[in-house]
Amino acid sequence: MKQLFKILFLIPRLIVNIIWSFLKTILVFTILILLLLFLISPNKDNFTSDISSQLRKIPSFFKSDLNLKEMGRKLATDSYQHQEGNRWETNSAKVYIASTNSTLKEAYQSAIENWNATGSFHFTIVSDQAAANIIATDHSDSQTQAAGVAETQTNALTNRISHVDVKLNTYYLLNEQYGYTQERIIHTAEHELGHAIGLNHNDSEASVMESSGSYHGIQPDDIAAVKKLYSS
Repeated sequence: MKQLFKILFLIPRLIVNIIWSFLKTILVFTILILLLLFLISPNKDNFTSDISSQLRKIPSFFKSDLNLKEMGRKLATDSYQHQEGNRWETNSAKVYIASTNSTLKEAYQSAIENWNATGSFHFTIVSDQAAANIIATDHSDSQTQAAGVAETQTNALTNRISHVDVKLNTYYLLNEQYGYTQERIIHTAEHELGHAIGLNHNDSEASVMESSGSYHGIQPDDIAAVKKLYSS
């Protein structure tokens, strides 16, 4: 029995010794290769400079997540523009949530509840897509710098909106490297629904309709803008 215990205790030590020997062998080979390359290099100064340059790049691999998050902070919510005064006939619309992603579905539902709570506009969620005025869905597009988009169809003669497709961009919103929290995803959904209501961008003050960032929810000025749009 004692012999068995000795063997069992020896196994972890043996594994550690093997790994350590392997690492030492790699280190020795690396040093030898670098020494050989240095000796045969026609330009010793450039060789040393190149090695130093490559070593300085190593930290950049660990900073890549931070760079993506910084990009996410400045990412445009969208590039939406439409004619001033475009709106629905009344301050209400029916929405069909076509996205099957649970995170985005919850974001759409929260955004709709938040807009409804303002009393300035009312969204009704319907289960029949054919009955909806607005389709709330998603897509994945790395070619755009926009976290979302609202594609609006409007009657050019009356300036009345007839249909809107709202799309949240999963390429950015669901990639945690870009730093989007659930709160910011909700703000992005609120922003796109704001376009669906008829609002343009507002970068002059804190607003859910700011063109980038998605750091603000629905503000009093956003509510006032909707009420003004539908007062006529």
